[in-house]
Amino acid sequence: MQKIEKLEEQIGYKFKNKELLIKALTHPSYSNEDSCERLEFLGDIILDAIVGIYLFKKYKDKNESFLTDLKSAYVNRNFLHKIGTSLNLKKYIRFKGSKILYFDRFVESLIGAIYIDGGWRKVEKFVKNFILKIPLEPLKDYKTILYRFSIQISNSPPVYQIVKEKGPQHNKTYEVKVKIKGKRYVGRGKGRTKREAEMNAAKDILQKFNIITSCK
Repeated sequence: MQKIEKLEEQIGYKFKNKELLIKALTHPSYSNEDSCERLEFLGDIILDAIVGIYLFKKYKDKNESFLTDLKSAYVNRNFLHKIGTSLNLKKYIRFKGSKILYFDRFVESLIGAIYIDGGWRKVEKFVKNFILKIPLEPLKDYKTILYRFSIQISNSPPVYQIVKEKGPQHNKTYEVKVKIKGKRYVGRGKGRTKREAEMNAAKDILQKFNIITSCK
């Protein structure tokens, strides 16, 4: 593993506890007991809070729908994967095998590690410098749009079903289908989390109902 001092210099934060940073960069395939997973869980919560508070203060004239959609864009896994790529995290991650790595989890685990090591102000600075400084367009929450549409046309919520799960516990992919009661269209979607798969399935069925053009 390359010297983590280079990463510390790159992110502008020097860890007091170097082992914490090493853990944040450890894939479960390398050490299941000492991996990034718990830090990833914490980082996800902290990122959501920092982004939400920041957007609430910045966009004083925007409604809840806009704020929710814009927050979704900043905590989106594909966007966080790009952040991890730009930070060149692959150089520092400890893992075994030739599996494809998704860097979003390591961005979140890094956020969790910075919080534990340096507190709220330090992790807030990191999120603002490397995530919030990038201008994004709101990302539509297709599950919410589909829920409202389904209630409107069928008086019942859409029904999601997991069709397939593939891969080990720490690197699963999901395939989901969704249907509106009494309607023939079925939406299908895949993702690295159940929510991502459900979101893609919701988008798919909205396209089939020709609703998608109103929510781009």
